[in-house]
Amino acid sequence: MSTFLGRSSELYYIDPRDILPLPDAAGLSTASVSDEIAVLIAAGEEDKLLSGKILAEQAVAAGQKYIPVRFWFKPRIPLWNLPAIFIKPLRQKYKFTNSRNYHASLPHLRELKIERGTRNAENAYKISKRWHISEEERHNRYNRLVESLKKGFDDNSPIRVMLCRRLGIKDSIDDGHHRIGICVEQGINRITLCFRAAGALPAFWQKLLRRFL
Repeated sequence: MSTFLGRSSELYYIDPRDILPLPDAAGLSTASVSDEIAVLIAAGEEDKLLSGKILAEQAVAAGQKYIPVRFWFKPRIPLWNLPAIFIKPLRQKYKFTNSRNYHASLPHLRELKIERGTRNAENAYKISKRWHISEEERHNRYNRLVESLKKGFDDNSPIRVMLCRRLGIKDSIDDGHHRIGICVEQGINRITLCFRAAGALPAFWQKLLRRFL
């Protein structure tokens, strides 16, 4: 069965041991999936492997820490509803999170330049007037996060990456900027990711809009 799939704009360096347990995607045409290692996510479904099991097995056998993985997804925003791809309040009701967390390389993630800003002790939680909190609470919240990360990265609280967030094309960090900043300061290079998605533009429109990214 052929179906329109969205794809991450980036390759993510993932622990191959997280890839091996994934079940194979069945009953889905993968003719357009050219990536060597590709994972499919969908709302309410278990993550599946579109391609790359043998490569993941070889990577584990060779002791590789990370392998490049492309994440594909079944869009929830119908193609006739293009405004929902661009307008956040409309997009929110379609957003979903994948079923698994993945161990990833933070240095590689930062090289992708998908952060929407950097967070540190000086600007922590200074997001907007709407979300204003007192200086005391701001510092306390940030210090609690610093202390928690001194114990190691919590696999149950992953950094959330939104696929095709910008203009229905470009991935970006959806949640976790403060933790990324602290991990950089503390030299924590192994983190956990999960992925969110809602919709994606067809290839023709992506080609037209890439100039604005």
